[in-house]
Amino acid sequence: MADFWVYENRTHSYVRVHRRNCCMCNNGRGLKASAPDPNARWHGVETREEAALLARRLGQAVIAQCATCGE
Repeated sequence: MADFWVYENRTHSYVRVHRRNCCMCNNGRGLKASAPDPNARWHGVETREEAALLARRLGQAVIAQCATCGE
């Protein structure tokens, strides 16, 4: 089970790391679980270190911190 999720928004060129229990993440389903955004993607990983590495590898312009869970 993924403990951390990296949200990739290709429309606005940013990534954001979340804890799985963050209300913004909803365990990788986000706020709009019923209508996923085709320009956004959730990536599940097990550790904070893996999440940080993946966020950098995705190559988006901004790596932002989640204001809700603090990741």
